[in-house]
Amino acid sequence: MPIHYLNGRRLKHGMIAGAESVILRKEYLNKINVFPVADGDTGTNMALTLKAVIDGLYDCDDSTIDAVVCCAADTALVGSRGNSGSILAQFYQGLYEGLSGKERASARDFANALLRAKEYAYEAMMNPVEGTILTVIRDWTHAVHELSKITSDFKHLFHESFIAAKQSLAKTPEQLKVNGEAVLKKAGVVDSGAQGFVDMVEGVTKFIAQGNLKEAFKRKVFAVEAVESDGAQVESNSDAIAFQFCTEFVLENGDAFDKKSLRKELLNYGDSLIIGGSASKTKVHIHTNEPQTIFDIAARYGILQKTKFEDMKAQHENAFGKKPIGILTDSTCDLPDEYLEANDIALVPLSLCFGEEEFLDRVTISPTEFYRRLEHSKEFPRTSQPSTAQFKQAYDDLLRRYESVIAIMLSSSVSGTCQNAKLSSKFFKDRNIVVVDSRIASMGLGFLVREAVEMRNRGESVDAIVKRLNHLAKKIKAFLSLETIDNLVRGGRLSKSKGFIAKLLQLNPVLTFDENGKVVQCGKGRGEKGALNKAIDLAIEYVKGKSTAKVAIVYSDDRARAEYAKEKLLTTLPNLAVELTQISPVLGVHGGKGCVALIALAE
Repeated sequence: MPIHYLNGRRLKHGMIAGAESVILRKEYLNKINVFPVADGDTGTNMALTLKAVIDGLYDCDDSTIDAVVCCAADTALVGSRGNSGSILAQFYQGLYEGLSGKERASARDFANALLRAKEYAYEAMMNPVEGTILTVIRDWTHAVHELSKITSDFKHLFHESFIAAKQSLAKTPEQLKVNGEAVLKKAGVVDSGAQGFVDMVEGVTKFIAQGNLKEAFKRKVFAVEAVESDGAQVESNSDAIAFQFCTEFVLENGDAFDKKSLRKELLNYGDSLIIGGSASKTKVHIHTNEPQTIFDIAARYGILQKTKFEDMKAQHENAFGKKPIGILTDSTCDLPDEYLEANDIALVPLSLCFGEEEFLDRVTISPTEFYRRLEHSKEFPRTSQPSTAQFKQAYDDLLRRYESVIAIMLSSSVSGTCQNAKLSSKFFKDRNIVVVDSRIASMGLGFLVREAVEMRNRGESVDAIVKRLNHLAKKIKAFLSLETIDNLVRGGRLSKSKGFIAKLLQLNPVLTFDENGKVVQCGKGRGEKGALNKAIDLAIEYVKGKSTAKVAIVYSDDRARAEYAKEKLLTTLPNLAVELTQISPVLGVHGGKGCVALIALAE
């Protein structure tokens, strides 16, 4: 029986079927990934983008075409990943514009909307390249448009246009050339993104022909199965990657938003730029060596949301063989970015909010900007742990490169970060993920991460590393001095009455983490440096006489106070290993201005 129109329900189910078809081929698409960077993640990026669309469509009102395409466009924009995912998101944006306001669509309506979707996909790219997903999108949409002139039956329309899509895909090895070289042909593959799009069209075509998604809806959680393939014949050459970080963000457009100006600024810092979105939101993808600069530029055009950057050199190198152990931590570890990058340590950021503005700790807000806002903001900032979705993505990224993962997290007694890390690990039941509760924060957590790196580099096992970390966590003590208790009062961790008495008596507390990782008072001091001097005395008492000892002095905004603590430590213990570092903005929310902590490891 022919199908002469699409209503909301048919389109919704067709989109889900198409997305499922791509998700099932995720690993195969990763294996044939050559362009623009052979980092083995095109399948993952397309699957994640379409999984976001699926999740949105499940809860979508499917009474009209308009409602369905609006839902797909919004979820694709926010959930898109990578080059191919960004192009798919723009394709959906164009489809929404073409079908907006319609309850149902004829073959001609659908064909015209696809042409608009194709235009959106091309317009998002600064330099469209032939022989990629864009070429197949163009050839397929043109085929649908021509067929709509002679048939109104969607079954016939999809069947014949799918043939055209496969023919277009087969030409990509000859079409795609980099510096005159046919890179796909040399590798013996078709374009990965183009193959993914054809897989999506095939899924929709089969649904239109058969009209049955009962089994898929029973599962609701879609499977991801590997497909056997020898993959692309690509040599490892990370030096050929000019721009290291695949950087993405969603921008809530502000009054100063101007797409052309934003594009012009960003082009000075990378390539593979894709800018697309709606009237209220913009999604940007770019390959760059300066992710933070990209985020700083974008922040002038609106409110940043969902920022991320991935190391494509590491992905490229690891695409040629997995390593034994990956390490994940959170943004409160206070280890330098250079150290994290050099040792391929994945970082999941906590977040903080000033009013309606949300920032990712260490990613979209610097300590300097944080303390400026803290001083002038009328609203006290709020902090929150990473979501399970953030952890799932971090695990997925690491498990593409490593056999096992050790996640070392902020104390579970002060944040839900550790709990979310454990919850998310359950989504990977067949993989080895171990979550370690550090029972501390800042460089106490950093000490454990460093130990894990050193043991991993010596070739030790996951079990041996975890056992050592749990033992070492008991040997780390923190002595936190506060210059002011205002943040404790404003944040609700100290009552106003007790705060008033403490300020009246000029008393400031010294805090520590107990054996369960809970913050408790261990002393107090009077006057400007009373609490700091007490913290120094406690640190000296703890490390004195120990065979192995080192201290990290961490500070919020006043480095001079940290230098004062270092001088006093070394006056008493001249051979003690001491380092200084600034704490992350999230920790600064609770410590406030002038905060200094001495974190000691002694065995």
